[in-house]
Amino acid sequence: MDFKNFILDFFTPREWATITLVGAFILFSAINKSVRNSIFGVINAFFHWKIIVPIICAQLYLSLFYYTLYRFNIWNNNIFREVLFFSLFTSISLIFKYASNNDRISSLKGIIEDTVTASIIIEFYLQIYTFSYPIELLIQFLLAFFYLMGVYNKRETKDYERTYFVTQFIFYSLTLFLFVYSIYMAIIHWDNSFSSQTVASLLFPIITTIVYWPFLYVFATICAYETWFVRIFFASKKDKDVYRFRKNQVIKTCKLNLSKINFIRKDFHVFIPQTQEEFIRDLQISEDRYNNQHIKKESPP
Repeated sequence: MDFKNFILDFFTPREWATITLVGAFILFSAINKSVRNSIFGVINAFFHWKIIVPIICAQLYLSLFYYTLYRFNIWNNNIFREVLFFSLFTSISLIFKYASNNDRISSLKGIIEDTVTASIIIEFYLQIYTFSYPIELLIQFLLAFFYLMGVYNKRETKDYERTYFVTQFIFYSLTLFLFVYSIYMAIIHWDNSFSSQTVASLLFPIITTIVYWPFLYVFATICAYETWFVRIFFASKKDKDVYRFRKNQVIKTCKLNLSKINFIRKDFHVFIPQTQEEFIRDLQISEDRYNNQHIKKESPP
């Protein structure tokens, strides 16, 4: 098989349709000056060290997992597409998600929901029944159009609000129809759909997301601490010795308990002028509130 046929067969019609739309968007961005400038601004912001460093660390972390699979002869070249998709899209989107919503990662419900969601998205995109290229191109265009229309129309005015609900209803209805129809076609062609390769592909995103969770938890913890430490720094009147002392007290109190960090960070009135002794006292009071709340949640009714 020559390289051209390998590339054509490597991607499914759904993926080729996505590549086409992305390519068209890039071409449009290059032609339109205002859009081009906006895209360049986003790209420059993306390569800020506070964004790019976590992404690089995430890829190194995932590479260790992939290498472990290889060392134990579990690696299969047939899951390379799943690896590529998870590394380039899912892993990065989860980083952005937990940078702004790190409460969710300390919740068992949030962990389960996000694991299932990531698995469904990957498998729907990569494995479940695909249509011919022209149909996939039309489907991908409609999904992108209604989704972006919904985002654009999410405004406070009533007229925009009605349009938002209509576009979101069409988007989710189309997505649900495609998902149900794809499952139906997969069942009809069960001999091809439920091979050992398919099972491995189904399990891969679930296992990888679970393995990825410790990294996400540490990342979310660092983000929560950083937000808190900025407040402490200004409350310390930029005195480095005072700041360092209070920072160490916070770490000693909360350690790697993300739910405790988030609770005390919101409960603790850090901007009230305090001596070091008052800071420790108020920190202890907030910790006691957290412990009492935690005990109430765990106590049977």
